[in-house]
Amino acid sequence: MRGAVVVTGGGKGIGATIARRFAEAGHPVLIFDRDEAAAVSCAGDIRSHGGVASTFVGSVTSEEDVAQAMQLAVERYAQLAVLVNNAGISCNRPTLELELDEWRRTLDVNLTGVFLCAREFARRVSAGDTESVILNLCSMYGVVAAPNRLGYCATKSGVAMMTKSLAVEWAELNIRVNAIAPGYIRTALLEELIADGRVDAEALLGRTPQKRFGTVEEVADLAFFLASPETRFMTGQIVGLDGGWTANGYL
Repeated sequence: MRGAVVVTGGGKGIGATIARRFAEAGHPVLIFDRDEAAAVSCAGDIRSHGGVASTFVGSVTSEEDVAQAMQLAVERYAQLAVLVNNAGISCNRPTLELELDEWRRTLDVNLTGVFLCAREFARRVSAGDTESVILNLCSMYGVVAAPNRLGYCATKSGVAMMTKSLAVEWAELNIRVNAIAPGYIRTALLEELIADGRVDAEALLGRTPQKRFGTVEEVADLAFFLASPETRFMTGQIVGLDGGWTANGYL
């Protein structure tokens, strides 16, 4: 059996698709999510297709929960191979209306959660011949700025710098650390926002050179590639997956 993969926020959306991608390749997967029903559903789907999956219900903002989740993965599957820091929340609000509690919550989930998970994962892998990989889900808004998203942009840019810093520090532990910076991905949430009129799909597509949204499968395929031996000389990189959005300086 291959080394275990821990996916935070793995119950649905991008996280669930990433979990399924690794499971299809023979990795046991631990789905770490606050939403018990979503986590159980995703794990059940993986098992129904012949994969190995288990769940841990908890929050990435809790030091105790994170430690317990990583320890469970070690006890159940022995070897940790990959951590996918996918859990995150949006914070779309004009800054003058942004409340301190919402700001702190965004920092806790998007930034502190990544730190806690990365630290506890690294504490449980052995330095040596066996390589381990941490993949952080950043965002194109961690690379370029956007109005009315201060909390989101600030935390995702923090994730980008954390990725680089940990990559340098943990190279000697044989841990590679990279990040994916997606643009607008066609998830159930995006579809809901479009249907409710809260997102202007036509405007977003008009701003994207490829004139389409990304797919969750494309994110999962990139995650799998970045964790593979083919990229073993690659660490500390923020890899964009945005249809050309951040390259497009022309409006």
